[in-house]
Amino acid sequence: MLRLTKYCANGNDFLLLNAYKTDLSNPSALSSLARILCDRHSGFGADGFVVLLPTTERGCAYRWEFYNADGSSAKMCGNASRCVGSFAFTEGIAGAEHRFLSGSGQISVNIDLANPLLVESGIGICKFLDSIKEQSIWGTEWFLVDSGVPHLLCFYPKLFSLESLTNLENLARLKELRDKYNANVSIAFIYDRVTLYYATFERGVENITLACGTAAGALLAQAYTLGLTESSVACIPPSRQNLQVRIDSRNSLYLKGEVLRIGMCELDNALLEKSLENILLSQGLV
Repeated sequence: MLRLTKYCANGNDFLLLNAYKTDLSNPSALSSLARILCDRHSGFGADGFVVLLPTTERGCAYRWEFYNADGSSAKMCGNASRCVGSFAFTEGIAGAEHRFLSGSGQISVNIDLANPLLVESGIGICKFLDSIKEQSIWGTEWFLVDSGVPHLLCFYPKLFSLESLTNLENLARLKELRDKYNANVSIAFIYDRVTLYYATFERGVENITLACGTAAGALLAQAYTLGLTESSVACIPPSRQNLQVRIDSRNSLYLKGEVLRIGMCELDNALLEKSLENILLSQGLV
């Protein structure tokens, strides 16, 4: 049996695997495994699959491998970093304050011992890459920002509904931008200097998701740099679950909010082996 733990944070859900307790006899199959597990009909369903592994990196308690629902790997995921930090603490892998190694570098975790489900993660330094002109119904001024993964951002002057973004024409335009810049695409409305609403079309999911932590970080960083917000802002995604995001004087980003441990799940070995075999066969790998 493959045993996993499911967590939610800010509207995103993840399946977490403690590889300290699991024999990964075929690590190269993790991408295919992610597709199986994250499928919301034939699997357990999740936005991503995360594996915690030992590391020799100085100052880090462990490292992770992160996979999107489509099996693609990603260097960073903001909300997953908070779930993983809580999970590692619960599993006894790390203390309440620790660091782990991601594809984008070291990530810090700080768990509130008075409320262990309240977790802040430091996701690294934000990089401002470019200012871009693109025609769209949301505006022509876009910003390319890297907050662990690349994000294309646009600030819209009105509060928008999720339904307005998910009609076929608008989804097609978001997909075009995502492909052109190989980046997540976010639309945001700044409500006031300490609150913004946003929605993100995410790589690996290829649709608008209920939340995206790195998008929230990128949006705050750009808005603060433009003088539109304070350095700490409540970012509200389609899930309507607030995430407190702050940026410091070095442009380091911090995400703080509650995580929710949903429970344990087990995948039957026979189903696992058959599913992996079918995927590998379809890819011509066996």
